[in-house]
Amino acid sequence: MPISTPARISFPLDIPQVDVLATKHTQDGKFIITVESRRDTTQCGVCKQEIACNYGHGQTVRLRHLPILGQETTIEIRPRRAQCPTCLHHPTTTQTLKWYDQRSPHTKAYDRYLMKLLIGSTVADVSLKENLGYDAVVGALERQVEEEVNWEQVQNLGSIGIDEVAHKKGRQSYRAVLTARQDDGTVLILAVLKDRKKRR
Repeated sequence: MPISTPARISFPLDIPQVDVLATKHTQDGKFIITVESRRDTTQCGVCKQEIACNYGHGQTVRLRHLPILGQETTIEIRPRRAQCPTCLHHPTTTQTLKWYDQRSPHTKAYDRYLMKLLIGSTVADVSLKENLGYDAVVGALERQVEEEVNWEQVQNLGSIGIDEVAHKKGRQSYRAVLTARQDDGTVLILAVLKDRKKRR
């Protein structure tokens, strides 16, 4: 009998500005995907000018990403580094790509995925389902809400939603989330209120 080989599929990673170097499927069923940046420049952290990334690489950054076939997925990247030739003392800057924040343990796509899981669930429930710490889920929620609303992104306020998110079990642990649906179908978070009381 011929030896059967596992069926394989390929699909886009949906992360811009990177090349995939390697993929690994661990014994406990997790996927680890190693990528590298395609960008040759970054913005100097001092003078803000574009400078060449010719100063090696930083430490490996591990970011939780969208699950693949229901399995936990991690993206690994060694961010490129650059040294400014014009600033005093020639400071170095680590490149950050648009699909993740520098101090976040998740990709931005995974943060948005967690927000969808919070619909009809508590932070504790999502933490348990995704094998994440409670604070990691709260951090994802906070990263989705700007300190101030960028009104240039708001096309209209014709459809406003007010939803309740339970951040823990109990009757007194709800927060109100205000959203606005845009013409293209996207939903913007306008505010997260500490409670659901009418009086502000």
